[in-house]
Amino acid sequence: MISVVDNFLFEDEFKSLQEYCNDNSFEIVSFPGKSFSVLAPPENIYKNLEIYGYEIILSFIRNAYNGFDNELRVHADNIIQGSKTSIATILYINEEEGVTPNGTAFWEHYIYGRSLPLDCTEEEFNNVIEVDSNNRSAWILKDYISSRPNRMLTYDANYFHSKFPSEITEGVRKVLVTFYKKI
Repeated sequence: MISVVDNFLFEDEFKSLQEYCNDNSFEIVSFPGKSFSVLAPPENIYKNLEIYGYEIILSFIRNAYNGFDNELRVHADNIIQGSKTSIATILYINEEEGVTPNGTAFWEHYIYGRSLPLDCTEEEFNNVIEVDSNNRSAWILKDYISSRPNRMLTYDANYFHSKFPSEITEGVRKVLVTFYKKI
């Protein structure tokens, strides 16, 4: 399941979100082998992110720019903060002008196909994430959703995906990422 909705927020809400991103400092958060530039979403945005039958596990605004966060890093979001993730969303925030054309790519793994199996072991998960995530030869590009301001992308959290292209050479790519579990 991949769904795209353009003009997700009302225009004034979206402009307010863009201003919030421009007026606040992003923080570098590091994990083993990777770092992200993130910002907590404004509290008023959560009412727009609610999906019936699902609970938000985690939401953050992420940015990528020239020289930072430039690996392919294909992954699936099976477990977030100890919870089994059902779906994920990406709201594209940056303007189109002055930013490397970008979006989200969906991939097929040479062993597992388009998604991790639900009964995937922790060892299998770690192997894909740690060994194959930046190995371009392990993947076949299957779908690409381009970034447009105020476009909401919703997808099955088990799907293999990445930002695309891996390197933003002009401007800053800004997205609001949210992970959900079924209730």
